[in-house]
Amino acid sequence: MVKWFLPHLFLFHLFSTCNGSPSLSARDFSGSDGSAVQFFYESQEGTVEGFLTRPLRDGRFPLMVLLHGHNWARAGAQQVVPIAEQFSRELCYASLAISLPGYGSTQVPGSDTDGNVIAQVVLDGIAKAAELPWVDGRKIMLYGLSRGASFAAIVAGRIPDLQSVVLHSGAYDLTRLYHNTPNLWLRRLMNPNGKAAPALFNVLADTRNWTAPALILHGGRDDVIPPTQAALLRDRLAALGKPHRFVIFPDADHRLPPTGVKGEVVAFLEKHVGSGCLSDP
Repeated sequence: MVKWFLPHLFLFHLFSTCNGSPSLSARDFSGSDGSAVQFFYESQEGTVEGFLTRPLRDGRFPLMVLLHGHNWARAGAQQVVPIAEQFSRELCYASLAISLPGYGSTQVPGSDTDGNVIAQVVLDGIAKAAELPWVDGRKIMLYGLSRGASFAAIVAGRIPDLQSVVLHSGAYDLTRLYHNTPNLWLRRLMNPNGKAAPALFNVLADTRNWTAPALILHGGRDDVIPPTQAALLRDRLAALGKPHRFVIFPDADHRLPPTGVKGEVVAFLEKHVGSGCLSDP
């Protein structure tokens, strides 16, 4: 069996990075072999790189949107393309992996930590993918890994047709994390200019607008993003009566065990969304 959800910092599959037209049409996917197709779309006065994957069958399919984590090479959505292809192959989901500002071939002016800018980049990507006749725009899912989980939490309350959100090793109160972490690398990443009072966001307040169930995954020995961050989100959702599942892998660090993650994610998605393989042609 192919391993699911390999540590995202080490997923570096090579794809062509030749910039093409931002346009996207059903023709671009005729005769697809199930591999991700690179495309570009306009958002926030810039150009965003995405990778779309279509299941190898006819029908209209739920859309899984994947947001990647940080890496020093600043690779973007190509990190999570293998995951996107597995969603399409094994659950028949259309999959959209987006390179966030500052990563991959995305070129969007301004800060690459502005939550509102990044949320709009994601929303514009979803709108573009939903134009395709084989994408069911009424069934949207989000999967964020590490840094991507933080931004997935920001956008989760802004997608009307969101069916589920999976948050994998993310941080949700960045102000608290910045002031409490002993990890100097993480502090430099969060505050590269060394400001006395860096502008950091707290997504916990945004959860009031969440309507989709959330799956929170975290490692009990994560020394990059401590599990207290996941617990903060869990407690906030519980206080608001929002549907969620909280899973700690007690012996895992920032890289969660692929088999355990796969079991949790598949069960969660099948419960709340169902398999796209059952879609009518």
